[in-house]
Amino acid sequence: MGREDARADEWRAGDALIEAALVMDRLWSFGGWEVTQTHDSLRPYLLEETYELLDAIQSGDPVSIREELGDLLLQVLFHSRIAQAAGEFTVDDVAATLVTKLAHRSPHLADDIVGPVDIAEQERAWEIRKAAEKARESCIDGIALQQPALALAEKVISRARKAGLPDELVPDELRVVRLGGATSAEDELRKATLRFVARIRAAESAAHADGVPWGGLGAECWRAYWRP
Repeated sequence: MGREDARADEWRAGDALIEAALVMDRLWSFGGWEVTQTHDSLRPYLLEETYELLDAIQSGDPVSIREELGDLLLQVLFHSRIAQAAGEFTVDDVAATLVTKLAHRSPHLADDIVGPVDIAEQERAWEIRKAAEKARESCIDGIALQQPALALAEKVISRARKAGLPDELVPDELRVVRLGGATSAEDELRKATLRFVARIRAAESAAHADGVPWGGLGAECWRAYWRP
């Protein structure tokens, strides 16, 4: 057995992740391009790497998926290193936060369960514990508004419907996307979605001012407080 084979046998799951973090630290120590970056300046790279991973998944090529996941991991390490330099948090803090979240939202992790779990029950437990963590006022809270307009519109509509919003209150401009117009379809859909978000928040706030608890609007209540 060669030295490289012996070294591979000694490695445990996660060792390469530790090495990746150490490589990021070494790059940072050179004081070059890396230390000039900020969370904001890295946004285009994060977005590009995410789309490249989606392309790899679409292709179904495991080698490409592995490579693109590595590029996305670099972004996680990079943003964590920027935060560490600012005295905010480290990559270990990021991992610990994830472990805590998974443990809280997946109660079966703490049980001596052997074999598959009931998927529907698992999803219910996840949503219940997620809702308890967030304690959100608006049904729209927590939605990433910078995502592509179509995905944003779908997410907002889905979240509003779950909160009891009657289907007829969803405007037609969110149901039909018109291409080839004088203005960008992406921009028009985003603007329409943000107007819809504003109406949702206004109805929730008005109802709450009248004593309706956050998240307590039924269909008739939505209709009563809805403003075009």
